Amino acid sequence: MQKRIAVILVLTLGLVFLNGCTLRGREDDSLVVAIPTDPDSFHPHQSLAAATAEIAFNIYEGLVKAAPDGTVVPALAADWKIEDGGLLYIFTLREDVKFHNGRELTADDVIYCLNRLRDPQVVAKARDYGHIKSITHEGNTIKIQLDQPDAAFLAALTEFSAAIYPQEAEEQLSTQPVGTGPFILKSWQPNNEIVLERFADYWQPELVQLNQVTLRIIPEPATMVSNLLTGHVDLVPRLEPDYLHQVEGNAQLKIVESPMALVQLLAINNARPPFDDIRVRQALNYAIDREQIIEGAAWGKGQPIGSNLSPAMGAWYKDLTDYYPHDPEKAKQLLAEAGYPDGFSATLYLPAPYPLHRSAGEICADQLAAIGIHVDIQVIEWAYWLEKVYTNRDFDLTVIGLDGRLDPHTVLARYESTSSRNFGNFNSPEYDRLLAQGLRETDMAARQEIYHQLQTLLAQEASNVYLMDPSQLAVMRKDVTGWRNYPVYVLDLAPLARVR
Repeated sequence: MQKRIAVILVLTLGLVFLNGCTLRGREDDSLVVAIPTDPDSFHPHQSLAAATAEIAFNIYEGLVKAAPDGTVVPALAADWKIEDGGLLYIFTLREDVKFHNGRELTADDVIYCLNRLRDPQVVAKARDYGHIKSITHEGNTIKIQLDQPDAAFLAALTEFSAAIYPQEAEEQLSTQPVGTGPFILKSWQPNNEIVLERFADYWQPELVQLNQVTLRIIPEPATMVSNLLTGHVDLVPRLEPDYLHQVEGNAQLKIVESPMALVQLLAINNARPPFDDIRVRQALNYAIDREQIIEGAAWGKGQPIGSNLSPAMGAWYKDLTDYYPHDPEKAKQLLAEAGYPDGFSATLYLPAPYPLHRSAGEICADQLAAIGIHVDIQVIEWAYWLEKVYTNRDFDLTVIGLDGRLDPHTVLARYESTSSRNFGNFNSPEYDRLLAQGLRETDMAARQEIYHQLQTLLAQEASNVYLMDPSQLAVMRKDVTGWRNYPVYVLDLAPLARVR
């Protein structure tokens, strides 16, 4: 609380200093956007970070893409149809689509990129495309044959990993992306800024309103806000809730609040003692007070959750928020039964670029201390978090946000025992069985029931402590138009414009 009061005083003084100042003007055809971290890699088959995919949405395209309403819409494919009982997908490519290097898109490029998706040695998410049996083409028609029905396949083709790029650019893509999207990467200064320039030969030219967008990398939210107030930044797509009071009521700014479709969780390494004991994991769940975390870390801007699916998923979502009511005494009892009557010590890694996760983690640590679990908090840089926690699975606890997807399977498949995304080492044969069944099921009601069962299993097994779906707070200058929110983690720059 003292820390929060100090932050408010500093920000209030900043507002007094800025009182009467006007936001610095900018050219109508350009925009500056604040983001918290660098991309990890612009290669669609190497990137792990959602923060990269949100930028890459403007550089690359796949056969299809996500729409703001959560549907799948055409992109490089003008249309498609599904035949043979869900086993054959037929896509018709658009004509006269150009890559950023000037060469026209061909069916061979599509086949090359999608064939790489099937190789787990090449693509971390190869499992999402594991039912592809063959990919062929006849002229401008792409035929993808599956070995079994895959209800999530079309949604998987909207992912960054399924982006299409020219074969000859393969070796340079991590730092010099070449796609067909509305913007070209003009320059990238790591830890400073990324400059995107309008692609003059984009196949949908009427969509793009700006000539240039600068993505300024600003890890500290206080600096983001000060840059916004002084006019050095035009848009903050995801304002940290701690700073909302500083921009509310400012006549030169506007705020758009919407669901983030993000699952924030206290992730548990299920394979590491003592967390391999379900009673210990259940104790953590009973120890955590979600409402206190939402109020304390997100200033009330979030919705509590009880499993790894956001309420934004509609009918797919099962409300399990009451599965573990806040009950510290029950938590202590479970610890004693597991052989830890006096508690134990653990390490909690928190990602430096994400203040919401850091704040939530600090509150979690206080709540765990109340049941005898001493938590050593270590704030680490994002690249190190990706390596240590996500890739090497060398951790006890961490607080992180897992981004949403169009289909529930793609969200929940990360808990399959053999998934490369299963960094918490969750292992349940029943879960694996149901997951495979959900992919084959074609009846919508039956499929919804399966994914409700999967969410229930995650809660029953206390796989993690699921905290909230935070609100997305996009703050921008009043003359910025065209903002569109998505149920997936993307930053759609093409429709943005400046209106005087």
